[in-house]
Amino acid sequence: MVKYKVLDLFAGGGGFSTGFLQAKYQENEFDISKSLDIDKEACKTLSNHLSEKRVVNGDITDNRIKEQIFLECEDVDVIIGGPPCQTFSLAGPARSGKQEIREALKSDPRNVLYKHFFEIVRILKPRFVVFENVEGITSKKIGNIEISEKQQLAIEAICEELKNIGYCTKVKGEESHYRVLNSADFGVPQQRKRVVIIANKHGIENTYPKNTHGDTLKPYETVGNVISGLPVVLPQINSSNIEGLKNIDIILDNLSICIGAFVNSINFISKKYSCREEIQSKEFIELLNFINDYFDSKIVNRKRQKLKVLEAFIEGYNSRLKSLYKSEKIDSKLTAHESRKHNIRDLVIFSMMESGSNSSQFMNPNADLYNEILDNLYPYDKTKHKDTYVKHSFDKVSNTILAHMQKDGLKFIHPDQPRTYTPYEAALIQSFPTEYDFSGGKNSQFRQIGNAVPPLLAKRIGEVILEALVEIDSREER
Repeated sequence: MVKYKVLDLFAGGGGFSTGFLQAKYQENEFDISKSLDIDKEACKTLSNHLSEKRVVNGDITDNRIKEQIFLECEDVDVIIGGPPCQTFSLAGPARSGKQEIREALKSDPRNVLYKHFFEIVRILKPRFVVFENVEGITSKKIGNIEISEKQQLAIEAICEELKNIGYCTKVKGEESHYRVLNSADFGVPQQRKRVVIIANKHGIENTYPKNTHGDTLKPYETVGNVISGLPVVLPQINSSNIEGLKNIDIILDNLSICIGAFVNSINFISKKYSCREEIQSKEFIELLNFINDYFDSKIVNRKRQKLKVLEAFIEGYNSRLKSLYKSEKIDSKLTAHESRKHNIRDLVIFSMMESGSNSSQFMNPNADLYNEILDNLYPYDKTKHKDTYVKHSFDKVSNTILAHMQKDGLKFIHPDQPRTYTPYEAALIQSFPTEYDFSGGKNSQFRQIGNAVPPLLAKRIGEVILEALVEIDSREER
């Protein structure tokens, strides 16, 4: 058995390295020599899973850090990483050619990280390099290519840089030198397209992983497959400055309908998950009784002091929710399975939306899902942002999990619970192992998760590289 050594640059929360550690071929596997990242919380996450001695918390542009990498990783077989460069947006006008883009890659200060990534490759000369980047992927197609012509030129410039330092990037059996891989095609319950470049210094064409899931293969993994069995989580309601909340008048004018929708969503949960321990608890039943009794006895009958009624409802709900979570014994691995606070407007929108829909549908008078109240509640510029709210479906794959989730998460509304995804749910949708935990607060966790390469995709990439390494070594032994 051989353990091939890997250096993970821009490692983040460890998605790439986790997948490579899962890869196996004929009892051969990978070992992570070092993982480098500038983010302290990400490095704490890495240390928890890899050990401190394998983690370097530092800036790749720092010469001392690079010297440490050169000294401690001189015999690595593979370098993996995704420099967060501006490669696909820096090229300027569409008429920019490959030479202009190549010069921009070298000289543009926004690409300093890209430059240092390839400096390390040039010095260490690993046998394989895997370059991953999200920038520039679009839904538009030129032929079968899911990127623009300008972006394609940028990728080709990167491949030429690799060629100039002795690496072959050609895809086996194709004219292309890179692939756009969709994580959903490899068993990740998420549509996530990424540019992947595999390069080697052995002069052989590069094999990419074959799709394992699709219309004629295994069924796509769905959101429900990975998160439907988790404990029910209800959100706390933000009680500050309710009167100043944009479009609050729409809720006050339609109080019975709006708060009724939120109450009904919790009633639905209590019936659907009635066998769950948390649903059967005394504290949950008290919360359920409160919201139903309050709705029946006050909201319908008291019309003058609607704001005070709403504020009292929120206060009563929050206090009972707090009692519920105090009473529960949370599994240590589920400490990241906690909802962020939401304002009452968003909770009403979550509750009234159909699973598998987005806000552009409830704002379109010609659509089946048009809803006048939701249309009026929508707080953003309708000329610029129509799909701000996206409610997922248990029966489908998720849209791309993003680091942007740390800001509001409105594109990641739970299929049947009135809230956005928890960090733990986002990690599972990214295909992280169930026991994988992330350091830091929620914002840091969402950032680490959203920026990660899905481990299952990384595993598939690792397997084809592992097979290639073993075959090369076997030929050399003969």
